[in-house]
Amino acid sequence: MVLNEKSNNENFVLSYNTIVHCDCINGMCHIPDNYFDYAFTSPPYNRKRNDKYKLYDDTLDDYYGFLIKLTEELRRITKNHIFLNVQTNYYNKSDVYRFIGTYADFIQNIIVWEKTNPMPASGTNVTNAFEYFFVIGDKPLKALHTYTKNIIATSVNSKTTSKKHKAVMNREVAEWIFDSFIPSGSFVIDPMMGLGTTAIVANNHDCKWFGFEIIQDYIDIALTRIKEQNVTN
Repeated sequence: MVLNEKSNNENFVLSYNTIVHCDCINGMCHIPDNYFDYAFTSPPYNRKRNDKYKLYDDTLDDYYGFLIKLTEELRRITKNHIFLNVQTNYYNKSDVYRFIGTYADFIQNIIVWEKTNPMPASGTNVTNAFEYFFVIGDKPLKALHTYTKNIIATSVNSKTTSKKHKAVMNREVAEWIFDSFIPSGSFVIDPMMGLGTTAIVANNHDCKWFGFEIIQDYIDIALTRIKEQNVTN
């Protein structure tokens, strides 16, 4: 597997509350088995366009292959459950459904995020108003509270933190998943940290966190957001 050297940082130190500038697939190879309690992440929705992982010079030339490689590494380094956020679209639909079949024995639940104000589809096309969170693990998923449903309905973020990132993780959804399924004190990895929403929410739930991010500009914004959170708190 060959990567652009600017995004390949294998000399990192595993420590709490750190974002490493590194491709996540390369980075996770250096993490011991069962190192984290949980994983929470939202990978790119497809590898066919607008993909920050086009740096690869390998056989991961389709979205399915990318998800498999990502999920296998997360399964190896995560003790409990992986919360993997995926949205189907025109480009990745067959890959996502193939992924579901591959992990049929390990998807312990599917949490549906219903968007109350989705982007309308053109003409008579059906508007896509939800996203999946595949919950992958070897044990059944148990909630932290009674009568917890596997669906959450919120509006879509109408404003992003930065014009550099068009698909920032919805904080309300992340807060709900942490509150419902990830106990305080857990150590959580987000291999695609983006603008740092996972870290911010983990801090709010007294969890430790660690992340990779391939784009340095995103890391800079994430660290600023985390610093502002600490000042506010």
